[in-house]
Amino acid sequence: MRPRRLKVEFYDREGVRHSIAIDGPVTKEKVARILDLVELMSGTSQTSATALGLSPRKFDRLASTIISQLKGRSFTSREARKMFETTFREKIPLSTVSTYLTRLTDRGVLERQQEKLGLAYRVKLDEQKQSLAPAPSLQPS
Repeated sequence: MRPRRLKVEFYDREGVRHSIAIDGPVTKEKVARILDLVELMSGTSQTSATALGLSPRKFDRLASTIISQLKGRSFTSREARKMFETTFREKIPLSTVSTYLTRLTDRGVLERQQEKLGLAYRVKLDEQKQSLAPAPSLQPS
């Protein structure tokens, strides 16, 4: 049997990205040990808004901006874009903001509602229990 490769990537509480790879035969026991290590190092699936703000990823920085500055009120994708551009002094296309807002809604961080002039978003009150990052990915190569 040919050796296989398994790669696990995740972010810890401080927003540091970790990658762990297995080159060779992958067993359930090895995967279980790696997942235990991921759980230990990441502490919890909750990622803080501060750690996200330090990330180089636009998605993380937009999530940080929304949680820290727009929590408690409704906002549109245009308002989220303006807040991002003001905070980070970097342009971001409205289509990208809309995509990221949809992802945050799908992950249970935001609520979306139809308003007269389009969609409005609001940070869920129980956002603290939601995960901003998708579950650690297992990528067989």
